[in-house]
Amino acid sequence: MDVQIERRKLLAKERKQKILEWVAAEEAIDFASLAKFLDVSIMTVRRDVQNLVDQGYMTLTRGGASAQLSRSLDILVNPRASDSSVAKARIGEFAARNMTAGDVIFVGTGSTTAQFIQFLNPDQNLTVITPSLPHASFLASRGVRVISTGGLVATDDLAQSGSIAAWSISRYNANMAVIGAHGISRKTGLSEVNPEIAELNRLLAENADKTWVLADLSKAGVKSPFHTLELEGVHTIVTTHDGVDLFEFEVAGMCQVMSAPLSPFSFQGNP
Repeated sequence: MDVQIERRKLLAKERKQKILEWVAAEEAIDFASLAKFLDVSIMTVRRDVQNLVDQGYMTLTRGGASAQLSRSLDILVNPRASDSSVAKARIGEFAARNMTAGDVIFVGTGSTTAQFIQFLNPDQNLTVITPSLPHASFLASRGVRVISTGGLVATDDLAQSGSIAAWSISRYNANMAVIGAHGISRKTGLSEVNPEIAELNRLLAENADKTWVLADLSKAGVKSPFHTLELEGVHTIVTTHDGVDLFEFEVAGMCQVMSAPLSPFSFQGNP
């Protein structure tokens, strides 16, 4: 006798995450296929898609035949993204405004770099190389030249890692690497809770002329289990005004610390 196992129905948030993952990979909407994949009605898929459009996560084009992400997925798929979101926005905007026209920029994964890419100016002729599928899709939708590293895609944040990503990163020379960090400490340097992210960030920094680390004050003095790189390998840490003293104590002159303004710049290119 055949035994049929009933699959658990996805919650609305889980369905939306799956839809965004689909769009990140395919840049297309097929309502019938999505309905079958999610085990819901086409009407439910249409409602979820419209909700994502209304929230600014997606832009439909050509009568719904294709779609592109219009902002980073991190806020939806990464629980850390909402933490210190105002500080991260200020840090990201300040760093973006300090990029130079024509730069080739490595951009790491994470919620703070997700803020950074939202403020990059599409008119500056930048080239961004990133292992983050959400970052790549967002930048492409804004008209920024972007190169995805390729690699094994993580199920949680859609970051690409492994030997393919490492080989790809090693083939490029960037003016700047812009990365985040889970912890920054005088004794252990930059560190992460995820070994794949630690290795990705190390490779990005090694293949760039300069490395900027975007970090709010909660990262100061934190020692996470997986080492990324020493502070001597960092050019600048960008934080908020209330984190400057903490980071200057930790880095002890090994790199510079810059403070983002108290209020955002309201860069006109920001969606």
